[in-house]
Amino acid sequence: MLKIPIPKPLFQIIVSLALCLAVVLSAPVNHVTSTTQPPVAILESSHEKHEDGSYNFSYLGEDGTHRREEAVVRNQGTENEYLEISGSYSYFDANGQEVTVTYKADDHGFVPEGGAILPQISLAAKLVSEQVSQPDLDYFKPPKV
Repeated sequence: MLKIPIPKPLFQIIVSLALCLAVVLSAPVNHVTSTTQPPVAILESSHEKHEDGSYNFSYLGEDGTHRREEAVVRNQGTENEYLEISGSYSYFDANGQEVTVTYKADDHGFVPEGGAILPQISLAAKLVSEQVSQPDLDYFKPPKV
């Protein structure tokens, strides 16, 4: 058996690191130091889901936050069927000001508007959603052999 001499200072460093690692790994993992707030009670809530896939829901929290959303099926029964969704939500920011965001989503994209959304983002999303999508005809051409 080959014995490799380990210098005493290196051995002490290795033992010290092993002990430190053992202490760190033995620390409790479930110790969470956060300031969690109690859950917000829901004062009002409603929801409906229909056979065709359309739906609507809303809720109001005791802290004044609220959300509502409705979806309507468009082009039902065709290969171009999609949900047209509209809704809004609001909450109070750190300064106590109410922030409201409205949105629409359909087969052309998602368009948010409101104080928390930069106007440039709302405008860009709106412009993209208003473009009529044309099929890419090059995509349908057979490959060149």
